[in-house]
Amino acid sequence: MKEKNWTDEGQDLDLLFRPRSLAIIGVSRDPSRGGGFIWSRVQRQGYRGKKYPISISCTELDGVPCHRSVSDIGEPIDLAIAAIPAAAVESVLTDCAKKRIKFVVIHSAGFAELGEEGRALQERVLMVARNSGMRVVGPNCMGIFCPDVWLNTIVELEEADSQPGSTAFCGQSGWATEDFIAGGSARGLRFSTVISSGNQADLDLLDYVSYFGRDPSTRVICAYTEGIPRGRKLLGLASKIGRTKPLIIWKSGFSQAGARAALSHSGSIAGNRETWLGAARSSGIITAEGFEDLVDLAVAFSTPPFPKSRKVGIMAEAGGGAICASDACENLGLEVKPFSSELRDQLTGFLKKYLPPFSGTSNPLDLVWLPMETALTICTKCLELMASEIDSVIFMSYLPFSLPDMRPRYIETLGQLRDRLNLPIYVVPPYAARAGDALREFTIAGLPAFPSFERAARAISATSGWQAWVSSGWFVNFVNESPGEDRD
Repeated sequence: MKEKNWTDEGQDLDLLFRPRSLAIIGVSRDPSRGGGFIWSRVQRQGYRGKKYPISISCTELDGVPCHRSVSDIGEPIDLAIAAIPAAAVESVLTDCAKKRIKFVVIHSAGFAELGEEGRALQERVLMVARNSGMRVVGPNCMGIFCPDVWLNTIVELEEADSQPGSTAFCGQSGWATEDFIAGGSARGLRFSTVISSGNQADLDLLDYVSYFGRDPSTRVICAYTEGIPRGRKLLGLASKIGRTKPLIIWKSGFSQAGARAALSHSGSIAGNRETWLGAARSSGIITAEGFEDLVDLAVAFSTPPFPKSRKVGIMAEAGGGAICASDACENLGLEVKPFSSELRDQLTGFLKKYLPPFSGTSNPLDLVWLPMETALTICTKCLELMASEIDSVIFMSYLPFSLPDMRPRYIETLGQLRDRLNLPIYVVPPYAARAGDALREFTIAGLPAFPSFERAARAISATSGWQAWVSSGWFVNFVNESPGEDRD
């Protein structure tokens, strides 16, 4: 594919993500299919711009008059979403070009992912867009989620989970995008902008990352991709953006079966795992290993402060949990150093009036089973004392998870400690199977919560590693190297 022009300024995508007016092409009364599905999503999620349903079978939907073509609309249109058979897309895009529509999302499948015939159709569609200056998302994608304008064509959310946040996402797979929104919001993530990019025939990962990098509402950038379009330029851009905003990418398709599936799913050439990991590491990209890791990393990076070093303290109400947390940290190269004798004396002197003498006062700190009346007092004081010798802490306590009425007090107190001590606190439940709501509430409050000690340790390793990379000032300039293949 011909190399696209790109500058550091990137493509202005404001009217794609925050359109003032939207045409949905191919609507029907069936909310389970195509345009009917997208129309019902847009209606229920409450998009506040002007909406124009386009249909050859309906005269109105939900009291809104339908038009037979975008040409029949008497006002300018910023964004059109085409949910029609692939064979009709070329003609519809020609109408959109005549209407001077700036952006079109092609929801339809049946293009490059199907082989040469579909690839030829995709190129013809793309030529229509290029000749008119129109930009295209997809084809073969789910569209957009932009909470601040209540535009959501991807997956339904409760109103509380649709509040704007600071995490942006680009997903080449519609499923991965749906799952990241649904799974991420259940963990407490809130989103700035989400795009399902599909085949990336025109706008691609580089365009979206560039936009997210300049977007003041975005603090963390995440992506799922099967191929890496314009790989060297993406790496060069990542090394710039990554100095101030974490860029987390989950890349799939490394196995033989996965590579074949990627080619048939989105027409992507997947590439070599070792090459990708080495290049990503050099450019500051944080690489995710699967969906759960992607969500965990997004949670970790969306809840500053981050650890200043790899020195970790562990405080748990279970000896077995404290041991497992220690193993998880040291397996990742984190430092769980014994507390100094001075600190141990301070902890012992404080705890002797609350706990039996067999409780451990080294690192990890084993608090056994805390009395309900004094538990929060004990936790608060111990964290204050430990903060002098650690730069982050993994905290496990039964009460805020087993007694929901106590949770707000824990969240408020731990949040105040985090701010006063500038100490990242990573919360782990005693048993994750019953902790879904609590994990979400802690994370929303800026206290990153993880289902296991291993996943909390991974979060500390990733955030401290990124901090070290930024502090080192070592950034590789891939842009000025030989461009190589257009798709790695």
